[in-house]
Amino acid sequence: MKIFLFGLSLLALLGLNSCGESFEDIKEAIKDETLTPNTLGLIGSWQLESAVLANGTDVTNSCFMQEVIDFKIDGTYIDRRYQMNAETNECEMHGEFVRGYDNVNSIFETTANRLTIATYKLVNKKELVLNFTIPFEATITYLRLY
Repeated sequence: MKIFLFGLSLLALLGLNSCGESFEDIKEAIKDETLTPNTLGLIGSWQLESAVLANGTDVTNSCFMQEVIDFKIDGTYIDRRYQMNAETNECEMHGEFVRGYDNVNSIFETTANRLTIATYKLVNKKELVLNFTIPFEATITYLRLY
């Protein structure tokens, strides 16, 4: 039954071909086991909903909430991070980071998949939680954009 549902999910993913992935990309990701039933739900865009430090301090603000991460089928994701510019007091993109992930819930610092900086958990189809340990301990929650 899982394989059947995975197949149906893949057909739905093909419908989302606007992400730039081709059928060949999807076949390669399945072969390399970067696209699995566990990772299929990650694919797409997620927007930051909350950021809470390990001590319970909620550091969420309207600028941080502009952060969007995009999970790709090849085991990478792009993190577009925003911060307030202290000089202009305006929200600006701080950086764009390309990171890696695997099918057992690890997030890596880079696409080389060497240093684990967080774990991920899909709470439901519309909520994703990343628990960071590096560079600081924090729980970041994202909501699906599409």
